[in-house]
Amino acid sequence: MDTRVEISLTCDIEATNRCNATCHFCPRNETPHQGTMTQETFDQALARAAELDHIARAKLGLEVAVSLCGLGEPLLNPHINDFVRKTREAGLTCIMSSNAALLDETRARGLMDAGLQKICINVSDRGPEYEEIYNLPFSRTRDNVLRFVELAGESCEVQLVIVNHRRDLRYVEDVKTYWRDQGIDGFIQYEVVNRAGSLFVDRMQFENYPELARAKEILAATDPTPLCGAPFVFLFIGWDGQYYLCCSDWKKEVPLGSVFDTSFTAITQAKMRHVSSREPICKRCNHDPVNRLTEQLRAVRMGEAPAAETDELFGHLLESSRAVRSTLEKLGAAARTTPNGRREQRPTPTRSVTAK
Repeated sequence: MDTRVEISLTCDIEATNRCNATCHFCPRNETPHQGTMTQETFDQALARAAELDHIARAKLGLEVAVSLCGLGEPLLNPHINDFVRKTREAGLTCIMSSNAALLDETRARGLMDAGLQKICINVSDRGPEYEEIYNLPFSRTRDNVLRFVELAGESCEVQLVIVNHRRDLRYVEDVKTYWRDQGIDGFIQYEVVNRAGSLFVDRMQFENYPELARAKEILAATDPTPLCGAPFVFLFIGWDGQYYLCCSDWKKEVPLGSVFDTSFTAITQAKMRHVSSREPICKRCNHDPVNRLTEQLRAVRMGEAPAAETDELFGHLLESSRAVRSTLEKLGAAARTTPNGRREQRPTPTRSVTAK
């Protein structure tokens, strides 16, 4: 069994945590202190991403991609075209996520002109089912997606994101077939993410399952104990300019410092402490290795999964953790200096960041 894992680095810059949809598999009513990123904050966030990109290229031969997403709908930010343009001018790959309901022709052309290279569009349902789940008109979203694909041509990759929130793979395939018939065949498929417990999912009440103790025992016997890689390879900056543990920190419970004061590399040890202790949010998150193994062991007991999948998952957890630790070790020597070789200095913030 080949369990090798390739590492990539993505900096998720949150244009806003507000959204025009109310998907039932998204804990929108749990979103705290909502706001929209200012241009000043974005400029500093982008500078931090470029700083990390310089280090990653030198130490790992890896490039850092910028994803304009966060926990909201980026098209609600009036500066989104500028964000795309500035990202490309900085020499970084620019990706954006959207539900496409606001992606009319004017916005589509603006994004194309700014240089957007990839867009991930969340359309996990179609027709009346879409309207029930998203509370958005399906015909408008469909027309926006098809127009964007036509305008983008080969210049911007389009991927449709499908969340299997029904736990029904036949329905997922039905949605894919619909879009293939429209001429689109690029898909990213996800299972539901519980956002560190912000979204209640009945099968993810890990503390209630006897398998939790067994999962902890299995992973504790491994040296070093497997860690979750999400906080280290999917790097997150909130709309307020704060670094957060990862995108699963939906309620923004773990702020780690401002982009005006510190760098990605400087907060690595703080992230490691949270991930290793599983406090305060990892213990509730379905990405956490202990919880992933707990869920797998429970699925085997319930007859929902074959026992062989447990070994497969365990091997994947080990290999993913090794790949992340190796990446962090290589970045570690660079964490003490800036790209010009000088020791990192904390820049003074020019002004406070406020919600818009």
